[in-house]
Amino acid sequence: MPKNDSPIKQHKLSSESKSGVRIHPMNRLREQITFLEKPHRDDHFLLIIAFRGFFHFKIDFNDVILHAPFVLAVEPDQVHQIIAATNEEGWVLGIEEFILETEFQHLLETKLLRPHPLPYDDNTSGTIDTLLKLVYQLQQEKESTYTEKSILHLINALFCLLQAETKIALPKESSKEKRGYIIEQSFRQLLKRNFKDHKTPSYYAAELAISVSHLNDTIKHITGTPVSTHIQLHNITEAKRLLYFTNLGIKEICYSIGYDDPVYFGKLFKKITKLTPIEFRKQFRD
Repeated sequence: MPKNDSPIKQHKLSSESKSGVRIHPMNRLREQITFLEKPHRDDHFLLIIAFRGFFHFKIDFNDVILHAPFVLAVEPDQVHQIIAATNEEGWVLGIEEFILETEFQHLLETKLLRPHPLPYDDNTSGTIDTLLKLVYQLQQEKESTYTEKSILHLINALFCLLQAETKIALPKESSKEKRGYIIEQSFRQLLKRNFKDHKTPSYYAAELAISVSHLNDTIKHITGTPVSTHIQLHNITEAKRLLYFTNLGIKEICYSIGYDDPVYFGKLFKKITKLTPIEFRKQFRD
């Protein structure tokens, strides 16, 4: 893989589409497989809707192996690649989250980051497929205010259907459990935006207007992992990205993600990954 000293290069959606959406049928993936096989990251969300097929992705150095039908979102900045795909049928969408209604932005940023099954019945999947075929058809036409608006309405209609499906797929929850999931999802969003500047659970608890113990108990109950570990894991994941995609020195990476002590950073990295930063870079890239 070519090495460079610049920040990790992102693939941008804006240069391809003024509507904030770009859609490709999965049978076109074969034409792009050389590109998709390489680890890369985007400045927008990626939404994968698969009706048929077997898929092996690697997302932030974790293997994700799925059999269709499913829907899965990949966040901006997540390093991802396709390891294998067979008999694939479905759609891949690049989406700027701001084009969605607020309710659907929340769905994209939270629930869809975990794989969700789609129903096997042809009625629901057929409706989703029909919507996306219309979007794809409009995308081929000359861009205008009307085609862009039509695409946006269709994409929000898609998310309305996905919202219904993800609610059906989830078990019934008590009011207390629902509140817990809201806290967990809000914490994840805060962490994503603030991990470089804020490393302590107290900051996130204050932002959510709850006590540190309540935040920690809630997050640990839902995920099995305490808040402090989530914060550390998020920082180390970004460090892995920088180690893989750039030639920045260990100290530079340490400072760029908000740590001021390279020795502490090195120890934390090894504690979590079982490798030193240099060992990680050699193992995964060099």
